[in-house]
Parts: sequence; structure tokens; C-alpha cells
Amino acid sequence: MAALFVFDQRRRKQRTFKDRISSLDHLSDVEVVDRYRLSRIAIIYLEDNLRNDLSPPTNRSQSVSSMTKVLVGLRVLSKGNLLSEVADLHGISKQTASRVLHKFVDAVNRNIDNIRFPRTQQELAEAKLGFYKRCKIANIVGAVDGTLVPIIASKDSGEAYICRKGFHAINVMATCSHDRRFIDIVAKWPGSQHDSSVMNTSLLKEHMESERPGMLLADSGYPLTTSLLTPLANPVTPAEARYNNAQSKGRMVIEQSFGILKGRFRCLHKTGGVLSYSPEKSCAIFMACARLHNMCLDWGLTLDDAQVVDPGQDAMEARMGQPCLQVQELRRRVVNTFV
Repeated sequence: MAALFVFDQRRRKQRTFKDRISSLDHLSDVEVVDRYRLSRIAIIYLEDNLRNDLSPPTNRSQSVSSMTKVLVGLRVLSKGNLLSEVADLHGISKQTASRVLHKFVDAVNRNIDNIRFPRTQQELAEAKLGFYKRCKIANIVGAVDGTLVPIIASKDSGEAYICRKGFHAINVMATCSHDRRFIDIVAKWPGSQHDSSVMNTSLLKEHMESERPGMLLADSGYPLTTSLLTPLANPVTPAEARYNNAQSKGRMVIEQSFGILKGRFRCLHKTGGVLSYSPEKSCAIFMACARLHNMCLDWGLTLDDAQVVDPGQDAMEARMGQPCLQVQELRRRVVNTFV
């Protein structure tokens, strides 16, 4: 019996541990941003804010440190569907990397609270001034649009998740400021959901209609309302053409924001593969990426033009009928400022 035990011990594979990366000392400042999208000091700041959620629950010598979890999370989000490579790079298994990613995403969403709609009079005044300087339309506080994020086809993502372009996706509605900062996000709907339906069921619509802080610029996939300013379908006069150009110039910031977001975090773009997680986890990943995008703006981190991707935006076919005369007159007054 003793001999069998000794033989079994010899045959059992010795457990080995890979060298783990928990420091950025071996990378230049440029390499840090290229690999993790944040600067060295921003990563240290982020780890400090997430440490309580990410610190190992035990003092075992081979537990994954909070800094390694931050680096793994940032690397997966920035590079897309390369979990095995990220795991090898940071000295952990693929299974551990997957668990770390979701813990990191949850920690970001719990602790980084930087997606905020302007509320105070000063914030609203600054928002309106920013848009007026950009497009010469007054009383604009944001630009809104939806974007499709590819996800894997699974039992959790049925036909409702097949978007109008024929692939499985989530449809996320986002609003941004004039400087491409996300100020409101609705991330919970399947890809087949129409943009106008997402808006109609949102707290954002409720806030815009009850508080009346100003108006949002939107494309033709949204209805013209007292809080949504859309383009003219068939501009005839020079003033109407100038209005449409100005409206497009102001609205362009949300498309640019999506392009920068998806270029920075390729997991959200088709070039990074598809998100191979449930719709709920995919929505959480989008929210975390948007918070990190805003954090990049806070730290003055820009993206080269070559890295910005085409977000694949195109206006959905409008489902709404003719807007009421009062709303049409509101837009007509804006058009008349371009006479």
C-alpha cells in the first residue's frame, strides 16, 4: 500500500506557477498607453480606487494581486478576443483571466462614477456653450445615438439579439457632451430594438421632458420632440440646408465618441472579434469601457487618428409619424436662425 502511494505521488504532476506581471517598470510610457490605454499614473490611480474590490481574499503566495487584475482587465478590453494571449502575458491561466476580467469590470462599474448628465445651472450653461461654439445651435446639452456591439450567438442571445445588419448584438444608447464625454448610457437592450424604442423607455427621456434642461441632437432614427432636435428629411431652402449641416456637425460628436471608444477598446468593435459573454455581461463590459473612456479624457489621453475606428453608425429608418405642429414650429425657429 505504501509503495502504491509513493508511485502515485511520483506520477502526480508537479504544480507550476508562471511569472506574473504586476509592474510596469519594464515598459516605456508609450508602451504602457499602447498596451493598457491608460498612462502609468492613471493605472496606479485606478488600482488604488479598485483595490478594496480586487485585493486577494487570502495571503497565499500565488494569489493574483489587485494590480495584475487591473492590467489583465485593461489588456483584454483594449485588445479584444485574445484571452489566451493576455493570460500568458500576465502569467495566469485562461480560466483565471476570464474570472479576473469580470471582477475587474464589476469593480470599475461600482467605483468609477464619471458618467453624469449635467444638472447644475453652471454645468448646463457650459454644455450649451460648448455645442453652440461647435454648431451655432442654442440650448443643446448633448448628442444622442445608438450603437451596435457584436456578441456571440448563444442560448442567452436568441432572435431578439439579431440586429438589422444580421448579426447578434446589443444595442446601446449613449449621450455625449461637446467634448466627447459620455454623460448618459442605456446598455440593456438586444440588437433588434429600435433606437426610438430605447429612448422612449429611458430615464433620460423622462428627465428631459420633466426637467427641460435643453435639447439633444439626434439623427433621423429618433422622433422630433420638444427635447430631441433632428434633421430635416428634405431640405429645400438654403437656410434648411445650413441647418442640416449645422445639426450634423453638432451631432457628429456622438459618432466620433463611439469611434474613439471602440478604437481604444477593441473588444467592442468587430476588429476585436465578438464579446463571447452573455448579453448581461456584455452590457457591463460596455459600461466599464465608457467609464474608462471618460477617465482617459480626465487624464488628457488622446487616440491617434489611425486608431479611431468606423463605429458603423447609420440612422435607423424612422418609425414615427408626423410630429405635431408645435414641435415642427420649434424646429422651424431654429432653422430661421440660419437665414
